[in-house]
Amino acid sequence: MSRPRSKVPQLRYHISGQSVVSIDGKDFYLGKHESAESVVKHAVLISAYQSGGLKLPEGFDQETLYLRAKALETMPNELVASHQASLPILVKHVTASYRVHLKKTYANSKADLARRLGICNDIDNHDGSLQAKAYGPKALQRQRDRWVDSGKSRNYCNTLTNNAVRMFRFAVGEELVDSSVWERLKSIEPLREGQTEAPETSPVRPVALADVRATAKELPPVLKAMVRIQVATGMRPSELCGMRPGDIDRAGTEWMYRPPHHKNKRKGKSRAIPILGDAKEALIDYMNRHPEAFCFSPSESVAWQNANKRANRQTKVQPSQLDRSKENPEVQAGDAYTPTSYRRAITRAATRAKVSPWFPYQLRHLNLTEIRDSLGVEHAQAMGGHSRIDMTEVYAKVSEAKAIEAAKHAPTL
Repeated sequence: MSRPRSKVPQLRYHISGQSVVSIDGKDFYLGKHESAESVVKHAVLISAYQSGGLKLPEGFDQETLYLRAKALETMPNELVASHQASLPILVKHVTASYRVHLKKTYANSKADLARRLGICNDIDNHDGSLQAKAYGPKALQRQRDRWVDSGKSRNYCNTLTNNAVRMFRFAVGEELVDSSVWERLKSIEPLREGQTEAPETSPVRPVALADVRATAKELPPVLKAMVRIQVATGMRPSELCGMRPGDIDRAGTEWMYRPPHHKNKRKGKSRAIPILGDAKEALIDYMNRHPEAFCFSPSESVAWQNANKRANRQTKVQPSQLDRSKENPEVQAGDAYTPTSYRRAITRAATRAKVSPWFPYQLRHLNLTEIRDSLGVEHAQAMGGHSRIDMTEVYAKVSEAKAIEAAKHAPTL
């Protein structure tokens, strides 16, 4: 015996931020979730559905719904309010709305986006059906315990918890929850060292310059140039991998790299990285390309490695082996390195060089440690883009001047 049809098909929240309802195998999108528009369209849709004997009239579609709802835009506010009261906001509605926000805000930061989307998924899996207004400190602490049990470090669990609290701050701004929900979640104390079984993470240390020099001997020219530039500038791996000739201001006596995408751009801050000395010498060979092309290409590294292998071959190349490239290979070298592929290449080269494994962020620590010791914290902040002061034109000029002075004291490979 089949299940009887519902007289009022369930209204759902769609990740796009709209209300959606499925009738007769069709999805009808009603506008912004729980808005007056969605209430009107839902009323029209249900009326047509019920008057047709729990079936929509022939040819009834999204356009028909829009036209019929157009005449009812003045539906009483009391009906809208009562309809909204019957459909409480759930935690899964908060996470769905936040996902849309994240994909816009962190479009250029895949790591940050993946971490925050993972938080949404974890909370949804356990508490998605709870009413958002009832989600409190105990529920979030239970989620933090699950992160601890999964083996995540104490610091990382604290970071994830803070990001979850930030999600509910966003929900307050979207009028999905009352500010009291966010205020209660802010009361959660962070996990302290020694009070949890979560593992501790070791702080990132500067890599020894001798290990960098040994590793560089095992790298193709493209990657070696990248390492030289990062040692001299202390820029983030993402900034280095995204470098393009068009982003480098060569108008003055000193080159200034102004990355279009960087960690603090969404906060309204600028980023200017001096390119001089060893960094300029390493970069100059990679400037002779289209302004929008990436300076450092994995395909160039692959071509160099293949040519190097061919040059060092001891036996004669057979005619059948002159060109062994595949027409449509499954894995192709990209147009630009990613922080992940850059780190992987460094790790493999360090293994070949028989030095302790290290990763690119340690080059940033090497640079900023040297600057701090030579010139002080203020210059290190200017060089690393860590300033807490809101960006203004006056401050930007001071920061760039300090960064240029700092670059002259940076180590060279």
